[in-house]
Amino acid sequence: MRALRVRGLTKTYLAGPRGRATTIPALREVNLDVEMGEIIGLVGQPGAGKSTLLLCLAGLLKCDNGSITWFGEQVTGHHVPLGLAYVPQRAGYYSFLTVREALEYYATLHDLSSANRATQVEAALREVGLHVHAGRRVSHLSASLLQRLGLGQALIGSPRAILLDETLWGEGLLFDPDIVGLLTRLSRRGVTILISAPNAVELHRVAGRIVKMVEGRVITPSRPLHQDPVRMPA
Repeated sequence: MRALRVRGLTKTYLAGPRGRATTIPALREVNLDVEMGEIIGLVGQPGAGKSTLLLCLAGLLKCDNGSITWFGEQVTGHHVPLGLAYVPQRAGYYSFLTVREALEYYATLHDLSSANRATQVEAALREVGLHVHAGRRVSHLSASLLQRLGLGQALIGSPRAILLDETLWGEGLLFDPDIVGLLTRLSRRGVTILISAPNAVELHRVAGRIVKMVEGRVITPSRPLHQDPVRMPA
C-alpha cells in the first residue's frame, strides 16, 4: 500500500533587499512515491531542497504548486493527515526540563489519556536508550543524546510516518545496532520513515532506498544492493 504520493511539487523563496528581491527555486517539480513501511534515505548537499521537501510533506510549509497525499489524504492549507511526526535538525527543547519531562510535555500535545501518555513516554525512553538519562536536564545532554530525544519525541502518539531532517546524522546513531533495530521494527509495523542526510554513508545501514536531491530536483532513486525495503508482513 502506498503511504506517500508527491506530484509536481514546487517551492520558491524570495531573497535580497526589498524591492529588488529575486526568486530562488527550492523545489522543482518533485515527484516521489513511498510505500507503507518503507525507509527512505533522502540525500543531498546543503541547499539541495531536503529540508524544504520534508517541511512541505509535514504540512509545515506551503508549497507553490503540486500535490502531497499521505495515506490517501491530501495535504492542504487547512488539512494535514493525522499520524505525521516531524523532527528538525536542531529541535528546540525547554532546557530546564528533564528528559522525561520534555517527553511528557510533547505527549500532552496528543489526544491521549494520562495513563496512555505515561506508558508511551516510558516506552519511548527505553526504545531510544534514554531511560538511564530520564532525570537529566535537557541543557546537560550531549548532541547524540539530543538526537535520541528527538527520535523519542517522534515516537509519542504512535505515528504512521516519521520525518527526520538530519536528526540522526553526524553522531553515529545510525551505526548503533539498537537504533537500527528500532527503525527496522517500526518499518515492519508499517511506519513509513524518511531520513535526510548530506550523504548516504550512514543511511545505507537502514534505508531500503536512497533518494538523491540536487538543486531542488529528485534524481532517479537508487536502491542499495545489499538491502531491500522492509515491508509489512502479509
